[in-house]
Amino acid sequence: MRDRAVSQAGSGRRRAVLWLLFGGLLAVMLAALFGRIMSFGLRRDELMFVAPAELLGQWRLYQDFFYNHVPDSAWYFRGLYLITGQEGLLGSARLGVFLGWIALIGGTGWVTWRLSGSALLAAFFIAVLMVDGTLLAQAGMAASNNLLPLPFVVWGVGGFLLETQRDHPRPVVFVLIGVCLSIAAGMKVSAVVFIPPVAIATFLMPGHMAFAERVRRVTLPMLAGGLLGALPLFWNMAVDPTVFIAHVLKFHTGPHVAYWQANAASEPDLALGLGGKVQLAYSVWLGGAALVCLFVVAYLAVLARSGGMLLSELGAVLLVLVLIAVTAAFSFVPSPGFPQYYIQPLVMIPLLGALVFRKVGPEQRSQVTPVLAAGFVLLAVLGAPRLVPGLAALSDRSGFTTTRVAQGGEALKAALESSAHPDGPVATIMPIYPLEAQLPVYPELSTGPFAYRIAPYTEPDLATKYVMADAAGLQAVFDSNPPSAFLLGYDPALEQPLLRYAETNGYQPVEISGLGNRYGQGVVYLKPSGATE
Repeated sequence: MRDRAVSQAGSGRRRAVLWLLFGGLLAVMLAALFGRIMSFGLRRDELMFVAPAELLGQWRLYQDFFYNHVPDSAWYFRGLYLITGQEGLLGSARLGVFLGWIALIGGTGWVTWRLSGSALLAAFFIAVLMVDGTLLAQAGMAASNNLLPLPFVVWGVGGFLLETQRDHPRPVVFVLIGVCLSIAAGMKVSAVVFIPPVAIATFLMPGHMAFAERVRRVTLPMLAGGLLGALPLFWNMAVDPTVFIAHVLKFHTGPHVAYWQANAASEPDLALGLGGKVQLAYSVWLGGAALVCLFVVAYLAVLARSGGMLLSELGAVLLVLVLIAVTAAFSFVPSPGFPQYYIQPLVMIPLLGALVFRKVGPEQRSQVTPVLAAGFVLLAVLGAPRLVPGLAALSDRSGFTTTRVAQGGEALKAALESSAHPDGPVATIMPIYPLEAQLPVYPELSTGPFAYRIAPYTEPDLATKYVMADAAGLQAVFDSNPPSAFLLGYDPALEQPLLRYAETNGYQPVEISGLGNRYGQGVVYLKPSGATE
């Protein structure tokens, strides 16, 4: 008995040491992830997603400025900005992305552990997400709506899988599941594809309940939660449905596609046709960490073949497979294709692996451990080149992109003191700098170049739904409300009408540091305060 107690005590200490090591490694990886997010180069999409955090303090979404996505991410960034404004406009938004990462890996770890019963497998799936090359690029680093739906999807779908295994499912949990899935769709419209399969599954799962009871305890509570989570969508649609639809749907199916078809040469790797999209999907789904993950799940499936499945377990697996198939198919719908459009199926693979692991017999699970160990080694090799620089970036906060953008905004603000129109808006297709310093901008350019550049490709009726102006329209805007300054140098072709107006009207270039990013070195054009009109 004493030997048995000593053995159990030794085993407990080993588990404690392993958990301590994993906790320390996870903390280091999170720190590296935070450093990478904050130092990741500015992306053009952030002009659209970050700007509302400042603009919503004075203007209405859709009605007063252009915004081509569903509203939840805009209000999420706005709320964080109000709470953490000391981090700056971009800084608070990037912090919001980091919080999204914590929710994503926390949800994935919790759900896969509860489904599989294996902490090691859950740790492996967490590592897969944290070193995935696509998620460590623009899709998961920039302040946008690409990563934000994923935590709600994992908590929603994972919660459904867990709760339907209970003998007495709790209706309140299905309310929360409905809220999660609706919020995901409110963050990014493509996440709506998760809802129909899960909604249909509420009529079929859990299989041990009578149909009427299932509807009462599962379907209706999830419907109530879905309606509750969709309130921001309903409110924006109720305010002005035609304007909402014009921004969220018609933009992406009309002028957005036309613009890229006419300017495909500006993006050499643009995926407009099916062939390009297939190649892009291949690189996201069958490369790097994703391929390692798929190999492990396939290996688990081989080991689990002889175990057989209960009807309820088969239903859970089929649901996840349907979700993978539906989200994968929907990834090919948007045109043009970008890597971030293909990430949604990735978060379902760990759930599938956890379900399959349940059917691996105890005598075969010992075979899984060395495979997972090898997987961890491969993931470390794949993730180190991206995460180690993020860890190094923490040693010098001044090197953060968020810090440099905030400093650039302050330098711009100081320069405007010598402007002939110090209170006028800043004219620029890079409004992150003036907004960072809480300077006024033109509504037509307040979320970057997205509305301005599609003006020639937008039908007149649709154009009336947008706060936008073409080159001639901007001249009239500038005449009626002269700019305090022009901030140019990020897209010479697109900025040509603005530069021409600045030079024609006596604005002169002024050297200001801190306005450079991956798109160019910003140049400020000011009209000196003593200049005549």
